[in-house]
Amino acid sequence: MSKIKITLPENISEITLDQFQRFNKLNERKLDDLAYGKRLVEIFTELKFRDVGKISFKDYEGILEQITTALTKDSKFENTFKIGDIEFGFIPNFDDITSSEYVDLSKYRDGLDNLHNMIAILYRPITKRDSFGNYQIETYNGTNKYAELMKQTPMHLVQGARVFFSNLAKELQSYIQKSMVKEIVKEAEQVDTSRSGDGM
Repeated sequence: MSKIKITLPENISEITLDQFQRFNKLNERKLDDLAYGKRLVEIFTELKFRDVGKISFKDYEGILEQITTALTKDSKFENTFKIGDIEFGFIPNFDDITSSEYVDLSKYRDGLDNLHNMIAILYRPITKRDSFGNYQIETYNGTNKYAELMKQTPMHLVQGARVFFSNLAKELQSYIQKSMVKEIVKEAEQVDTSRSGDGM
């Protein structure tokens, strides 16, 4: 029997968003332990399901253990990465984010099924670089062009981007609430001043 070559992920950076989305769907299915394990190996090794049964039980258990380790072993966030020949960069300046980017980010941030759309907003092709390492990215025109490709994004970048955007959304919400409170206080003071003027 010919040997089967298997490439296993060592940490979350070697797992793609597509694999993670398929893994999430797997967790929604009601499967017995053996079927679940075989599907897990299929997702993270790219082996055909029928070939998983040809692996020795000892190797099979080792593969499952390595996959579990990879899913829980984190890796450092990066601002740029490549898919094929295209270099993508994380939005360099969130002060310049457009309303359409923010609205779409809010729409796609929940649920794993839409994460590739969210990543297609946060990471876009780099169009220009300077000698200091600064870069510009492609102008935002919706997610249609790169969303499918973004399923190849390494998961550590996806997780980092989600955390970053979640923190940004909280900061914006807090800023909006503070601004609204200031406006209400200002209006109340104006009303109070006009009343005390009437009394005089």
